[in-house]
Amino acid sequence: MEGTVHKPSFVKSTRFYLPILLIAALTLSSWYGVSYYLEKTSPKSEASNTSGANFLPVYVLFNYGNGTSAWSNSTRFPSGSSFYNVTVFLTNGRLDAPLSSYGHFVKAINGVKANAQSFWAFWIHCTKDNAWALSPVGADAVAVGANGVFVTNSGSRSFLLSNALAWSLQGFSDTNSPVPGATTVEACST
Repeated sequence: MEGTVHKPSFVKSTRFYLPILLIAALTLSSWYGVSYYLEKTSPKSEASNTSGANFLPVYVLFNYGNGTSAWSNSTRFPSGSSFYNVTVFLTNGRLDAPLSSYGHFVKAINGVKANAQSFWAFWIHCTKDNAWALSPVGADAVAVGANGVFVTNSGSRSFLLSNALAWSLQGFSDTNSPVPGATTVEACST
């Protein structure tokens, strides 16, 4: 019987193929689930097809406190995206922001670290006042909506009608805006 290949008995058994089939199905369904999740939750840039009403352009300034600053102009994000998630996206994950009971505490952005004399301040541009104000809440509580940026407090929404936000590395006694020479206010007018 030349040319005849004898298969071991375990290969003929369904017990051999069932685990392989199960592993393949789990791998495929996991890949599909992760792909679907990332597609639905990842922010899109303006170049993407995000012209629908559920996306809002956001202008974000990163002021590194050493005379260097960078704007991310008109990147479009899905309605409901928190400013923390926007920051993670715009920095390609180069963000040191451990989670505490109050939200994420930003320690470093793009490798630029706060220290004993400085911190990363979160600013909101108040459209009505044409001025900058320190955010009354953390980046986790500020989100992008179809009507503008809004603050969530205890389940309620307070729209700021602004779409310009900033991170600024500054000293603890520094009250200057993230844009040199720009006006500041204590709080945005309603």
